[in-house]
Amino acid sequence: MGEPPLAPALRLLEEGKDREAEALLLTPQKGPLEAERLALLGFVEARKGNLRAYRALALEAARRAQTPLTLYHLGLALPPRAGALALEEALRRTEDPRAQARLALALARALRRLGRLREALDYAALAHARGFTPSALLEWAWLSLLAAEEPSLPDLLRQVEPLSLRESARGGTGLYARLLMAHLRLLQGEEPTARAYLRKALEEAPLPALPYLAPAGVRLLGKEALPFLQAARPWAKEPPVQALLALAQGLYRGDGEGVAEALPLLLEEAAEEAMRGLLFLGRPHPLLGELSKRGQELLWPASPSAHFQALGEPRLGGKPLPLRQAELLVLLLVRKEGWRGEALAEALYGEPNLGALKALLHRLREKGLQLSCAPYRLETPPPSDLSAFLRALSRGDLEEALALYRGPLLPWSQAPGVEALRLELEEALKQAVLAQGEVESLFLLAERLGEDLEVWEALLERLPPEDPRLPLARARVARLRREYGV
Repeated sequence: MGEPPLAPALRLLEEGKDREAEALLLTPQKGPLEAERLALLGFVEARKGNLRAYRALALEAARRAQTPLTLYHLGLALPPRAGALALEEALRRTEDPRAQARLALALARALRRLGRLREALDYAALAHARGFTPSALLEWAWLSLLAAEEPSLPDLLRQVEPLSLRESARGGTGLYARLLMAHLRLLQGEEPTARAYLRKALEEAPLPALPYLAPAGVRLLGKEALPFLQAARPWAKEPPVQALLALAQGLYRGDGEGVAEALPLLLEEAAEEAMRGLLFLGRPHPLLGELSKRGQELLWPASPSAHFQALGEPRLGGKPLPLRQAELLVLLLVRKEGWRGEALAEALYGEPNLGALKALLHRLREKGLQLSCAPYRLETPPPSDLSAFLRALSRGDLEEALALYRGPLLPWSQAPGVEALRLELEEALKQAVLAQGEVESLFLLAERLGEDLEVWEALLERLPPEDPRLPLARARVARLRREYGV
């Protein structure tokens, strides 16, 4: 059996031989191979700094055929929210371990840009486990730093520094390693060494990458950053990249209004890149305004001491909360009038286990929550995303409800009362969004629920032909229909 027609071009792209690959890609193909050829030509354009051409070619490729390769490039070309879904779909369709590693790494980067750091960390670890190194190691290290996970700073330094010192690793992995080392050294309080690593990265960076390094450059280069900012300006062609450069210029000039104008687009499409600047600038920085608040949430997760997060991973005061304690807290929150002991134990354990219930109530009291007995209720309910979500849903504010619905209610809980409430909340939100029928709300709900065929079909029906998410919706609906036997 002969080699696939596009394999030589793929090898050349992996080796960085873009011109030779482009020459091979000028030969038209048939069927899905033609779609993949267009996607690869778009990737060549991206490496030249022409992101607009990349997006156009990736979109045309995915419209023609939804293969793992076309969905991969669609995921890279689209903004991170839609891009992550395309990459996830490509990963589900791929069996080759190396391709899975490449997709997992790309998905980690997309989720990182969205601030979903712990999910991104899992995908980076998957890419690393599948042998996609050293790029995956660097991504994992950066995410470990952002998510404040183990290992410690000295451990990260030991793993990253050898990659940053390899002179042969210019560009690509080497550039990323040196940039990460600048972050790590700065956090260690070693500013001169951090500045040296950043200067080395700037010397090697391809010109289209300069705007992405601009916020960090301002912090470490100070007034010497002006020539660097001037060199970056011609390469800020796309709106998110322009916003990054505007952020850097505003910080350089001490222009609070200029910084504020850059925030909305950054928070939507390049949040993590802005966080990189925040990490260099320190914590907090008055010029960053709203971004400073977002940065603290992403880089140093911390909530008000009593705040309870129940949608997704349970946390109290920004710290992980054991599942049983979270289940009990949810049940107490949703019934303000309180519970009889037997009913509460049944909702929690499926049986009237009052001894275990009293021990669990004691643990919540140890965390500073005020609980009364007969009936069991919260005297002062803590603020929570669950309560805010229920209020938004009750007043029909779907935009707010969807923003709060980061994930299902305690997704790993098997407590009967919590399982019933989880299904009730999901169905209520789903029916409200389906009834409204607005495209952006449907897209956000499809993203949150992931595998709900009814929502994806409704989205597919309403997406206009020119919408770049249409190929992604077609791919997801086709797979779900196959899996559900529809």
